[in-house]
Amino acid sequence: MSSTHHPKEDKPPILLGSSGQAKLGPEQLNIVYGHDDSYWKMPPKGSIGVPAELVQVCWLEVRGSVRIAVKGNKYKISFAMSLKPDAFGWDDCPVYVMAKFGKEAKYSWKKIMLQQGKLEIGDLEIEYKDGINISASGNEIIYFGLYEVWSGQWKGGLLLHSATVQQLS
Repeated sequence: MSSTHHPKEDKPPILLGSSGQAKLGPEQLNIVYGHDDSYWKMPPKGSIGVPAELVQVCWLEVRGSVRIAVKGNKYKISFAMSLKPDAFGWDDCPVYVMAKFGKEAKYSWKKIMLQQGKLEIGDLEIEYKDGINISASGNEIIYFGLYEVWSGQWKGGLLLHSATVQQLS
């Protein structure tokens, strides 16, 4: 029986309801290599508030999506993460928070440098721009992710606590 480190399809989008906010735990995100214990220690099923722990990877890719119920113009996407004391591979190795509306749009992104001993909130604000038809099929979904796939260096010791999508206006 073969397995893949890349899920065949993303988990279904989470509905961003009238509260204007959706908080996703690690189990609600698509973590590449997340089902392989030699790369990630995932929280037990049903646990709340327990982070996923990165053992080691050279390709960090965490994705999620949110279907918007009440249309707004501006959204903030954030990842809460921290480094364990024995974390490695993060010196001069930025991570990127990226997001876009619909599958066809271009990503907006922000570079984040992680520091040991500090809870980091890597966030990015995105806005509907002229030319994006928010009522077009698929554009009511925000696709977002946390990435470090360019350095090729091994890294570990990252604790991924949650991701949040919040409507700002």
